[in-house]
Amino acid sequence: MRKLLSLRMIAWTLTLCLLAGCAATAGATAAQPSDFDALKPLMDLVATAAMSAGDEPLVIGDADSTLNSAFVAAFFNNGVAADPSLGITADLLSGTEQQAAYLAKVFAAKTAPEVIAPTDPINGHIGFQPVTVNAGTDSDLQIIGELYWGAKAMSQMTDADYADIRWLDRAVFSFRADANATFGYLLTGFSVGSELDIEEAMQNYTDSILVEYINTALGFSVLYPSVFTDDMLVEDGDGISAKLPDDSLSFFVKRAPNSANANLTDYVSVIANGITNAKATLNEAFSSATVTYNTEDGFTVFNVYIITDKYIYQAELSYRKELASTYQMYTAYLENSFAVDAVSVG
Repeated sequence: MRKLLSLRMIAWTLTLCLLAGCAATAGATAAQPSDFDALKPLMDLVATAAMSAGDEPLVIGDADSTLNSAFVAAFFNNGVAADPSLGITADLLSGTEQQAAYLAKVFAAKTAPEVIAPTDPINGHIGFQPVTVNAGTDSDLQIIGELYWGAKAMSQMTDADYADIRWLDRAVFSFRADANATFGYLLTGFSVGSELDIEEAMQNYTDSILVEYINTALGFSVLYPSVFTDDMLVEDGDGISAKLPDDSLSFFVKRAPNSANANLTDYVSVIANGITNAKATLNEAFSSATVTYNTEDGFTVFNVYIITDKYIYQAELSYRKELASTYQMYTAYLENSFAVDAVSVG
């Protein structure tokens, strides 16, 4: 039974409360994230500054707002070590006129430049992975996607780096085309987390990338990538599976009897120890565990396990390693959404 439904779990509701929309782009035309690759270094830096400048992520507004001084300091301090295409140098920390000139060609928001005390950049890299784009007819642009922390930008990652990505939040950037702007667009908005409260845009984004599957007979539910169409789905008495025609991506969810009375910790340890370089992680909050590994034929395999007295539940997503920048984010969705109904725990 395949259904698109509102999401049920408290934890998953929190995950989904991470997206903002822009009503002005409701009638937007289609565009691809790759069309705006030149903006990626800027979006990464803005995300880094907004996420690290305070206890909570900062919101960046339009021309009616003023940039937070902590954000500006984090922006320039991290910018010194960021992508060279941004053109940020150490002299901008003390040159308030240079700061003002730089910010005016990047942000629509007002600025109040001041001398910035040098600090070290953050450990690692906070980045933004664009997923969908709404390009409005009035030169407005909205880019929606996922924030992550990693050792470096995704474009520079090795297979080992991808294994350590942490997906942080959903986020939305808003831009307006401007011929005088450094990157051809002025940034008119950025928000993340609890600030993202436009329900329709949030649901549209969710529906564009994910499908919720509920199997009442076997007692589990999960979100899977919407790239799998109905004709690809195969259901049987054990669960559901699907794969793309070129075999580059596949997933399955199944239930098996817990005939040996296995517990989660021991079961996952046995599996991980039997696979070369497998990484096992216990998630006590969700009473689940994950096992991730790479295969000799070039795939990354991500498994989530939930074990009850009666059953062993397993959800797996497998993709070719060279497609990690597209599909790795879905491992977080798989883990956070995979749930067992109380009825099946028995």
